[in-house]
Amino acid sequence: MRKLMPVLGLLVVTAARLSGTAWGQEMPAGEETRTLAFDSKEALAGWEITGDVTLDMTKGREGPSSRGSLKVGPNGMALLTLRDKDGSGKVEIWAFDDGTKPENAKAHRVGPRWGIVQGDGKVLVVGILYANYLGGWEGYTASACDGRNWFDQLCWLGVNRAPAGWHKWTIDFDAEAGIQVLHNDKDVNRTLDAGKAGLNGFRAIAIWGDAGEGNAQTVWVDDVSVTLGGPVKPIPVIEADPYDEKAMAADASIRRPVVVYTRDNAPATPRLEDLPLKQSVSQYGMTWTFAKPARVGQFINGDWYVVGPATVTAIEPKPLYGNEIPKRQLDHMDKERSVEQRVRNGFMLNPPAQMKVAYDSGVRNWFDPSLIRKLPVAMKPGDSLVSTISMAKGLVLHAQLRNKIERGVGDSSPIRTAAVLTCVGEPQPADAFRPAFCDRHSRIYLARNLKRELLPTAAATQSVPKTLDLFIRFTQRPWVGTGFFGFEEPVENMPQYGMEYGRVAGVCALLLCTDLGPEQKEPLLVNYVQIGIDLGGVVRAGHPGWTGWGGHGSGRKLPIVFAGLLLGDVELANISRSFPKVSFGEDEQTAYGNCWTGAKVVFAGHSGIDAATGVGRSRGNEWGPYEHMHPSEWKAGQNTSEAYRRTCTGGGWVAQALAVRLLHAEKVWGHDAFLDYVDRWMYEDDTAFIKVIKEATGKDYDHEWSRHGWAWQEKEAFVKEMWAKHRPALAAPTDGWKQKHDDSYYRTAIEKSQRPAGHAVARPSGP
Repeated sequence: MRKLMPVLGLLVVTAARLSGTAWGQEMPAGEETRTLAFDSKEALAGWEITGDVTLDMTKGREGPSSRGSLKVGPNGMALLTLRDKDGSGKVEIWAFDDGTKPENAKAHRVGPRWGIVQGDGKVLVVGILYANYLGGWEGYTASACDGRNWFDQLCWLGVNRAPAGWHKWTIDFDAEAGIQVLHNDKDVNRTLDAGKAGLNGFRAIAIWGDAGEGNAQTVWVDDVSVTLGGPVKPIPVIEADPYDEKAMAADASIRRPVVVYTRDNAPATPRLEDLPLKQSVSQYGMTWTFAKPARVGQFINGDWYVVGPATVTAIEPKPLYGNEIPKRQLDHMDKERSVEQRVRNGFMLNPPAQMKVAYDSGVRNWFDPSLIRKLPVAMKPGDSLVSTISMAKGLVLHAQLRNKIERGVGDSSPIRTAAVLTCVGEPQPADAFRPAFCDRHSRIYLARNLKRELLPTAAATQSVPKTLDLFIRFTQRPWVGTGFFGFEEPVENMPQYGMEYGRVAGVCALLLCTDLGPEQKEPLLVNYVQIGIDLGGVVRAGHPGWTGWGGHGSGRKLPIVFAGLLLGDVELANISRSFPKVSFGEDEQTAYGNCWTGAKVVFAGHSGIDAATGVGRSRGNEWGPYEHMHPSEWKAGQNTSEAYRRTCTGGGWVAQALAVRLLHAEKVWGHDAFLDYVDRWMYEDDTAFIKVIKEATGKDYDHEWSRHGWAWQEKEAFVKEMWAKHRPALAAPTDGWKQKHDDSYYRTAIEKSQRPAGHAVARPSGP
């Protein structure tokens, strides 16, 4: 293999050496588009050539009779410097792909590439890259890298190589909007971000030949055109943690005055004229302005209400639509939508209890443009207005407990925060909870009626948090997510992954079950009950629930059950009996059955058993029940289920299960298999079992964080200490996971999942 001249070496070509190029001189920014044709040997003047690069006068884009093309053979390279400083601009290259493929198309290999070069050697190219995770034999990939590590930052473009022929590729590096990659004039860049890739412009273009051995491919290019622009204005990357000590110290909402309201000190309901008359109210960085001054008040958690009817005429930050959104703030989801479907800082009046939202056009899967609203908004009593602030590009926020969220990156939510304004028909007492934002019946509960006597006073262990501020902050803002996967959940309001839902929900409930003082617990109690009211309202309004899907479906049930118990709302307390077809991940993923380890309770798989049908969910990936089989029988999807069992579920369920036990709420929870499964997770010695799994599957789970007994103790030693101190002392046996139970629900779920598609499925009677 011939050694290629380093890219950086090629970029030191001076303007004097380019004076005889086809450009004549450095191309000025803003000039009209210029096209480079390969119709004579003079066409290569100014190009830096390495290896097998020639003119092919027999092959042009318009056929054999056309003027010719640039032929770049294996290990060849051609580079043309356009200017001496990086800047914006647009490059179009026609490339001919004859469909050549290596014998082993899944082995790492760098095929032909073409693209732009930055002054420090970084490149953005389109080309053919091969790996076991890339379909280089069938499509194209974009790569942003240092010109050496071609697999550094990749973007699969979803463009087929077949049929063989000419392809038009455009790299449009806009000074404001960043990078677009187009194939035959269609935008195909879904994820590549100039700032993340460290690209600040370009000063050269280059074409590289196939760098592999054996069956190497030649590529032809023609009609290269360039338009140069001015300097690129990169979006700065700003990282912030809304849950760190500094941020919480500046957040007055988590230190509001504490009053433990009971029936003995119940506050009076104010008269209408006692309420302040305000033109606007503000919360969490948002301001609602009314058409005329209105009477307003606050619920016990600090959320605002307005006595209606009332009309909101302005919201700050201002909702933006279509071309009002700066081009540089558009992410790949925005770009897939028509201009009229784009929105920022959106709001919804009476959001449906469905996986449909219109807060931000960057939301994946659940964005429904038909729900976009514009001001003014007329509100009547019973209405809920949910307003949001969108994430700016370049902002990286720490999520609750784990993960970092950035707009347009992976599965990240594009919504920063949200607040709820409620319209009521009359003033409310100071201990009133806000009605659920999806509840059109406007049920209003009162803190004076909380059955605090049901809260146990279990002795807190030494690792109990010194203050509850962090968990008060986690639960202070409304959990308004009605979708799934975190695609639309406000980052500063709620957890971003189901396991963190389970951890936050569990630790909050566990803290409320300790002997900490009532005044210390009251702000967290109010917040947690409000979350249960909201989640329960979503279910009551027809939401299908939060299905077992890896770690995603956890943590929503406990706040509902908890709120129902303390409010004396039997329907909420018994939520699974009240709404038997609604999904809760913890329950769908646990069942009584014979496990290969000898246990009598099992993890029912990545996707569990559908609560509505009683069918074990495979989802086409063998993600359903599997622990009844020996690991030697597991297929790929069942190995996936075991990975999720060990890393994304059980360890995040421990605090929840202990809180349910301490509350003696097993009966209202209504799914004993979940509680016994967590006992198994904490007590079953898996030392021998992980060896069997490794021998049978090659998967190594011999890590502290994937072993039984793990309870995320590196952040929550409190949970494991509380378990060790209190679980053995409770009346419920700790070995229920070893005892024989009725496993017909599990066996039937497996049998139903094996029926032919379209076969009628009877509704299950439940576990």
